Amino acid sequence: MHSLSVAQTPFFYGSVGRSIDRSPGKSGAKGNRAANAAHHAVDVLADQALTGIGMASGSLHLVVNHAADAAIHTADRIAQVPAHMRQTRLKFTNAALAPVRARPFVTLGGAIAIGYIIGRMVRR
Repeated sequence: MHSLSVAQTPFFYGSVGRSIDRSPGKSGAKGNRAANAAHHAVDVLADQALTGIGMASGSLHLVVNHAADAAIHTADRIAQVPAHMRQTRLKFTNAALAPVRARPFVTLGGAIAIGYIIGRMVRR
């Protein structure tokens, strides 16, 4: 007989290594069936729990992958913004300078005339 107390015996693996009484008595057979049924129930529950954990883990991996893909896509779009801004600035600059390049003297004369008119309005 073991002299270990209840606190010293392992909880889950307490019956490992012990032999099951397989005597043909009624109480032994009922106890054996109950123990086997309990072991089977624990095994089924453990399998269900592991299956559920596996499915949850797979779902979480998918969510993380989708989030990472979205972050990468957003980072790529943000990295392209300066180039688009440069192109837009060049388009506006070229559009504003096109009349000056086409008729430089007319543009200069118009600017002088507008400056003279604004100056006369401010003096009054």
